[in-house]
Amino acid sequence: MPRFKSYGGVRFGGTVTIDDAWAMGFDHICIATGAGKPTVIDLQNNLLRGIRKASDFLMALQLTGAAKASSMANLQVRLPAGVIGGGLTAIDTATELMAYYPVQVEKVLHRYEVLCAKLGEAVVRQRYDQEELGILDEFLTHGKAIKAERARAEAAGELPDFQPLLWSWGGVTLFYRKGINDAPAYRQNHEEIAKALEEGIALAEGMSPKAAIADEFGHLRAVEFDKLASENGRWSSSGQSVEIALRSLYIAAGTSPNTIYQSEYPDTFVMDKSFFQRYEPSIENGVVNLVDSHDETKPKLGKPAPLTSYQKDGKYISFYGDNHPVYAGNVVKAMASAKHGYPYVAKLFAEQLATLNPAEQAQRDASLTTWQQQLDEAFTATIVAINRLTPTIIEVVVKAPMAAKRFQPGQFYRVQNFEATAPVVAGTVLAAEGLALTGAEVDQEQGTISLIALEMGSSSRLCAHWNIGDPLILMGVTGAPTEIPTGQTVLLLGGGLGNAVLFSIGKALRAAGNRVIYFAGYKYRQDVFKVEDIEAASDLIIWSVDKTADDVEAIPVTRPQDKTFVGNILQCMLAYANGELGEQPILLSDVDHLIVIGSDRMMAAVKDARYNVLKPYLSKVQHAIGSINSPMQCMMKGICAQCLCKHVDAETGKEYFVYSCYNQDQDLDKVDFPHLNARLKQNSVQEKLSNLWLDYLLEQQQETAA
Repeated sequence: MPRFKSYGGVRFGGTVTIDDAWAMGFDHICIATGAGKPTVIDLQNNLLRGIRKASDFLMALQLTGAAKASSMANLQVRLPAGVIGGGLTAIDTATELMAYYPVQVEKVLHRYEVLCAKLGEAVVRQRYDQEELGILDEFLTHGKAIKAERARAEAAGELPDFQPLLWSWGGVTLFYRKGINDAPAYRQNHEEIAKALEEGIALAEGMSPKAAIADEFGHLRAVEFDKLASENGRWSSSGQSVEIALRSLYIAAGTSPNTIYQSEYPDTFVMDKSFFQRYEPSIENGVVNLVDSHDETKPKLGKPAPLTSYQKDGKYISFYGDNHPVYAGNVVKAMASAKHGYPYVAKLFAEQLATLNPAEQAQRDASLTTWQQQLDEAFTATIVAINRLTPTIIEVVVKAPMAAKRFQPGQFYRVQNFEATAPVVAGTVLAAEGLALTGAEVDQEQGTISLIALEMGSSSRLCAHWNIGDPLILMGVTGAPTEIPTGQTVLLLGGGLGNAVLFSIGKALRAAGNRVIYFAGYKYRQDVFKVEDIEAASDLIIWSVDKTADDVEAIPVTRPQDKTFVGNILQCMLAYANGELGEQPILLSDVDHLIVIGSDRMMAAVKDARYNVLKPYLSKVQHAIGSINSPMQCMMKGICAQCLCKHVDAETGKEYFVYSCYNQDQDLDKVDFPHLNARLKQNSVQEKLSNLWLDYLLEQQQETAA
């Protein structure tokens, strides 16, 4: 299609702004970005391990292809499972859970059996802790039952019936606070409810969730519900509570429209509560005027009115689907919004198109090819170098001009290789899940981005097996730029890969007239990389190394003012503060601002140390920032909600959740690190098996190549 072009990995407001689009030659922008932030319900022990947002689950299922036997993606579900909500998303989540569970346990069983035959069962199982072994054995038992039913059905020449098995393991239940005939799903498409019941979904009406209950490992065990009763069509508490055993819980309690651009660039649009205010074009004598179609009395009704308030130099922006109050709710309405909105947009260009003669049309078509080539160069990402920095750290340098253009220190990108171009080994596609990788170094003139990955899980390990010239999905920038003060003394603490994030931050701090003291901590001496960049990011470095492969030799220094120490980063800070490392060119007591980037355990230790062992030395520090890498998926700022991070106000005890992909730099004192650690383990059984499976696949690949 010569007049159609589609690009993935381009975030509106990140990769490209409205002004960028006009400068590139676009004539109109259609916003069809769907639903935004899901509702966070009032639930005690919210987002306990085992609890996820429905949007998180559905996106993980569809975006990563987790339901495919060929996928490397990790999406862990346990039964019995519950879904809270009464909309079509809740129905969809429940039916997808029912369909996915047999696929999940069969895939786990297959890979486990292959690996045990290759390595021995003891080798495979030694990677797991007590809790994980229990979950693994649960999956294996269920996988064998699913496999047996599939074999029975095949022998009988019929379709397998998994419903009895799934319900013997607890099944999937939809919980709604009212009656199902009061639910939005019933009003919008009651046939979907009927089909869900046919597939074995159970309904529990009049159930309002109160508290999540953990098992001895901190995983969801049950949910306490307030049992409601209906009287004359009104639902209210019966005064009774009921505890339901659940191992997974998915919240589908509604969403808000995705208007994130307005929050990133305030005053771009006129808003109507959470929606863009809607307008119709009125064209007189070739002049377009916007007519307000908002109706206070009927906020969900009215004319299509597809235009936003935006108008600049004859340019307009329209909006559709869940962004639009008339069409929000389901995909059928979303498609209708495009059908109804098209004539309005065409009308904007009617005069221009009518006066275009054949010669002008031919000239326009000829220039279109050149323009599309320019778009290809701007919006596609290609690997230009892959560098091994340490035995466990890889650098991938990517050419992506528009993504590089908007980078600011502290921000990051979502990176993934294409499934269509990924190698297939032993029936498995070597496609990575989306990775959150920082822009360690960005050359905006050359349009290149240096991305640094620590090889921990199967997806990050795949980076080393990509090839120069390969295309990538590189979405961003995303996250928030790190706040850069001026004229202060700033303490940077980097742990392992966290040091890569601090390269650009430290350089920006020094350029703004700050003094930078940098504690760079590593587990092994061989983990040190890009020393020149760390030096450029600091006035003073104190290196620390916990261990080395063969001895306890310290990291060597190359500048006279720098120090080195053997021990963990907290021990290093105390040794420096106590004068054990000699002269102190910058005193810890002079530090105004603290930025910590490392593992969740390292940042939690620094948080605690600020108020005990380090308290006498950091008296001036009023505010400490931690760069929080909670589990992430879409990284589009408030969409899938996988990155939700729990905060607790120490003074009031109030709990709330923030989106780490919207702002990764968070108040260190408020982050609930035990909760973060638990969230990071939510797929651990599958992740450990995938790591072993990747070892097996790479060995198979080498044998085939030989």
